[in-house]
Amino acid sequence: MLLECHAAGTAITKQEAQLLELELESQIASIKVSRTQGCIEIAPDHICKAANVCRGSFWITCFASILDEVTPVTIGKQARGAMVFDELTKNGYLVTD
Repeated sequence: MLLECHAAGTAITKQEAQLLELELESQIASIKVSRTQGCIEIAPDHICKAANVCRGSFWITCFASILDEVTPVTIGKQARGAMVFDELTKNGYLVTD
């Protein structure tokens, strides 16, 4: 719901960003356990566009991208988008050459 509001132009508050952060952490944990739970579905085009990711990206990728934009990580920490990419790759959702 927060991503839908963000895509419609509503700014995400710090409290909402904290909720998204918790949801992202939960989704990353679920990637390792189950292929049927979580945000491993393709996000709609308008969500991908709002998140500045490619069309056809997973919901979890959109979560990470929006969080990286709204609350950037501190210097020396890995961006959420990169962390999600690594987890998706490690768990067979993405294949790299």
